[in-house]
Amino acid sequence: MFKTWNASFLEHLRGFGKIEAKPFGYHLHLSEPLRWREVALILKEEGEVEYFVALTATHKPPLIQLRYDLRSLLNLIDISVSFLIPETEAVPSVADIWKAAEWQEREAYDLVGVRFEGHPNLKRLLLPEDWVGHPLRQDYEFPSAYREVPLLYQPPDASV
Repeated sequence: MFKTWNASFLEHLRGFGKIEAKPFGYHLHLSEPLRWREVALILKEEGEVEYFVALTATHKPPLIQLRYDLRSLLNLIDISVSFLIPETEAVPSVADIWKAAEWQEREAYDLVGVRFEGHPNLKRLLLPEDWVGHPLRQDYEFPSAYREVPLLYQPPDASV
């Protein structure tokens, strides 16, 4: 069963950007990305949003779009928060607010190159530390080899 937050809490969130009602929750388009940490604390403390579902990072040069999907199990409400940042800017980390964000922020750093200010351990998660670049960026050029091992895949000949 879907519930809702009270009108004053929703009005408070409107102060940070455009909020839309969606089936089973809300979507907040954050107008000031550097206030993301402030919004996250409000959602956690006042909105009782205790569950970090997912972080999605998409490279749209010269910007990066971030989307956080969150859930309040106590209120049976989902909320997603999205915003655009310049690809050269760092985003405030929320790893200390929701522990699950720690690994997902590392993944966004590793694959897209998003830097998270205040992250406790921002290093590669899936790729080796000496890997060059971030594979999910639009401008990424896939290497032909890594440590002298060829990386170009050639499918087998189907006529055999």
